[in-house]
Amino acid sequence: MKSIISAVLLCLFLAVPAAAQTVFSNGTGGGEWNSPGTWLGGAVPGVNADVIIAGTDSVLTTTTVVCANLTVLSGGRLATGIDSISCAGTFILEGGATFYNSATKSTVPGTVRELDPASTVVHIGSGTVGGPGNLEFGNLVIQRTEGCVPGGNLLIKGNLIINNIAANTVFRGVRPVTGSQYHRVMGDLIVYRGTISCIDVGDNTMIGEWTIDGDVLLESADARFSGFSSANAAGLAVYNIGGSIINNGGRMQAGTSSSAGPGITIINLKKNLQFNSGTFSTNSLGSYSLNFTGSGLQTFFLRGVNVNLNTNLHDTIFPGTTVVMDLDTNKWGSATGGEMVVLGGLHMKSVSRLTGSGTFTLADNGTLSIGSPDGIYTTEMLGSVQMIGGRNYSPEAIYIYSGEISQTWGNAFPSSLKSLIINNPNGMTLSNDLTVSGSLRTTGGSLDLGGYTITLGPSAFLTESPGKTVKGSNGKILTTVVLTSPSSLNPGGLGLSITSAADLGSTTVTRLHGPATGGGNSGISRGYKIEPSNNSGLNATIRFSYDETELNGIPEATLTLFKSPDGTNNSWAGIGGAVNTTDNYVELSGINDFAYLTLAGTGAPLPVEEEVSTVPSVFELMQNYPNPFNPSTRISFALPKSSFVTLSVYNVLGQKVADLLSGMKEAGYHNADFNAEGLSAGVYLFRLEAGEFTSTKKMTLTK
Repeated sequence: MKSIISAVLLCLFLAVPAAAQTVFSNGTGGGEWNSPGTWLGGAVPGVNADVIIAGTDSVLTTTTVVCANLTVLSGGRLATGIDSISCAGTFILEGGATFYNSATKSTVPGTVRELDPASTVVHIGSGTVGGPGNLEFGNLVIQRTEGCVPGGNLLIKGNLIINNIAANTVFRGVRPVTGSQYHRVMGDLIVYRGTISCIDVGDNTMIGEWTIDGDVLLESADARFSGFSSANAAGLAVYNIGGSIINNGGRMQAGTSSSAGPGITIINLKKNLQFNSGTFSTNSLGSYSLNFTGSGLQTFFLRGVNVNLNTNLHDTIFPGTTVVMDLDTNKWGSATGGEMVVLGGLHMKSVSRLTGSGTFTLADNGTLSIGSPDGIYTTEMLGSVQMIGGRNYSPEAIYIYSGEISQTWGNAFPSSLKSLIINNPNGMTLSNDLTVSGSLRTTGGSLDLGGYTITLGPSAFLTESPGKTVKGSNGKILTTVVLTSPSSLNPGGLGLSITSAADLGSTTVTRLHGPATGGGNSGISRGYKIEPSNNSGLNATIRFSYDETELNGIPEATLTLFKSPDGTNNSWAGIGGAVNTTDNYVELSGINDFAYLTLAGTGAPLPVEEEVSTVPSVFELMQNYPNPFNPSTRISFALPKSSFVTLSVYNVLGQKVADLLSGMKEAGYHNADFNAEGLSAGVYLFRLEAGEFTSTKKMTLTK
């Protein structure tokens, strides 16, 4: 009986687990796991040990080892041989710690894995990377002598680094045995040596997708970046790249590395393609697409290689981004077909060229910035776009001429378009009439009309920069808008603001740039013809803006307004106005009807040499010119019908000082000269009476 009780007590004792022990590495560099000298206290950890490897230590296993829990502190390193570590509990890899996995097991140790995003796992052993319970990594380094494939949908919170034994050693995103998979790298993809692909073999239903939040860097001639990595590969290979592709000597592959297959590769790129050096090769029956999907500015920088792929090349620039094609003297295109579609913006630098057998489409609301001195052509092998499959330029697109030397338009330049921007410091000269429905901007260079006409649609607007304007001694720019009680309205941005309580109706404003002449003098190189449907009783205020390059040597402070019924030489009458030399405009109120307007100087006026026979629509007394004056000035007035006219001058006390006219006058424009010799300096009033019409204005005599 006693022996039976002893046996039972012994079994109970053996059934109680031993207390866990915490075992630390030695802190002096570590060593081999099974060596007592590797551990503080000199005892090799056992099955119940909680093992902690210090940040100063490197520990190597050469046989299978066991522990309860395992922690590698920041800076520490743990490496396995071909046999794994049997960790029954939690494996913790701190930020800055590294685990070298040479074991045949695809996962890191433990049943619970806590891998800090700044930790690193170097995968050396298994042909499968990760698995159930271990599909999340911090930094992951693939360092294999043979190819490998993920054990599921990977989430890599740091960088993915490929550093295999050879260029053709592949990390494959999916294989037929895995089915479609979707992987994400929250840091960068860096390839030093080896190949990364989306699909190996595959089939037409398979999808292999890598989402890279950061950059893709190819860092040597043995670095390869490919959609597929086997003979006759099929399926859809997708790279979504949040950063840039930077090639420093590697190879970008449009297809498989051996026999061609029908696989389709798509790269969605949010930042730049920086092709500093390296090669671009293809061996695919399927298409290759490079989509620019970012926001703001993206650069396509290509050096050292002319790309003419033997696969269809489908490139798209999406709305919200502008791609700067900086190809130097290199070319980008496909020998077999495809297309380049511009939904956003494309800036082609001066010698950059799109070539090959594909088609080019500038879509509605897309933007094309043209750097080539030859402009754009429909079929000729000239200019930045030389794709021979067809070139489609939408009239609803935005065109920017941005060359650094003189440019021509090219025969594909539309005669009707949404928007045009001149950004060439040498300026441009029109070669045909042009209609603009959106905006016309001369922000970086002038636009010479060259004798042609620009018609701005009702919603179109001209924006000019100082010294960079629409100009030309011949030609005109005009717009037609409906003006209902306009308030400081500048139709079409042509530089003439109108304020009136009247309804002018449909109004055409035409801007001209040939200087008006009269009396042997010339005005500035800008004038307007204003043609409202209602052209009487307007009591309008106008602000006539000008550019200082238009002054023709006229002192700016002397500028004043002149009006003409038909714009012919020697038909101009001065009507006054206040000049603002800071903001470059002359303003005048009390205008009852419109015709032709320009500016000239008070020291070199445009006098009316002969009275004009054109019949005005309303009575009007115009401001004397010049004003102020000494001692002579001219007063002009308009009669819509024959009338008995009196024109007199009074001082501010109401005393008449001169009778200038008294008698019948025919309908038309008339002038009267007033000589104030013998009068004192000061303000005088001149009063016109014509039938039932009366009007009085002020003038100033200076001495």
